[in-house]
Amino acid sequence: MALLTRNGSRPLAGTKTEEIDLKRLEMRIKSHKFVREAEVSRDLEGNINVTIKQNRPIARLLSTEKDVYLDEEGNQLPLSSLYTAHVIPVTNSLVAPSRANSFFQDSVGTAYLSLLRYIEKDPFWNAQLAHMDIDQKGKVSFLTQVGDQQIEFGKPVYVEEKFRKLFIFYKEVMPVVGWDKYSRVNVEYKDQIICE
Repeated sequence: MALLTRNGSRPLAGTKTEEIDLKRLEMRIKSHKFVREAEVSRDLEGNINVTIKQNRPIARLLSTEKDVYLDEEGNQLPLSSLYTAHVIPVTNSLVAPSRANSFFQDSVGTAYLSLLRYIEKDPFWNAQLAHMDIDQKGKVSFLTQVGDQQIEFGKPVYVEEKFRKLFIFYKEVMPVVGWDKYSRVNVEYKDQIICE
C-alpha cells in the first residue's frame, strides 16, 4: 500500500477512476527490489486489484564490502529492516568485488547458484547446513548445524551424488561412531568419503 500511495502522499481513495494511471502504479510497484512481477488492474466495480509475485531470497552473501540477499535467479536483494530471511549465509573468496554483482549469473557462478537452489529446496540440507564458503580455488565447504564437522564439498559438480553419499554417511555412520567423532568430512572425490 505504501508503494501504491507513495507512503500516503498520493492516496487512491477518493481519486476519480480516470485520474488513476494503472500502468504508472504497476511500474512503481515493480521498482521495488523484492517484487519480481506485478500486475495492477481494475475490476468492473472500479476496485484496483494488485497481484504481486515476490522475489524470494535463497542465500545471504556476506563480505566486507556488502551484506545482501541472493534470489533464485542470482539477483542481489537488499537486506530488509522488517525481517531476516532464514537462508544459508555464503562467503565467497573466489570473486573480486568488481564482479560480485553478476557472479551468480555468469557462466562460472550459475553452478554455485544451482547448488544453492538444491540446498534451499531440500528440507534436510536446508536445515543441516549452517554456512557455505567458496574458497579462492572455487571449492565449496559447509559448516553444519548438528555435529561439529566441516564438509569439504569441492566444486559444485555431481551435486546430487555428493549429497547422496553424505546423507548415507549421516544416516549409517554418524549414529554408530557419534556426531563429534570427525571434524572434517570430504565428499569431493568420486565413490569415496574421507573423514578425519
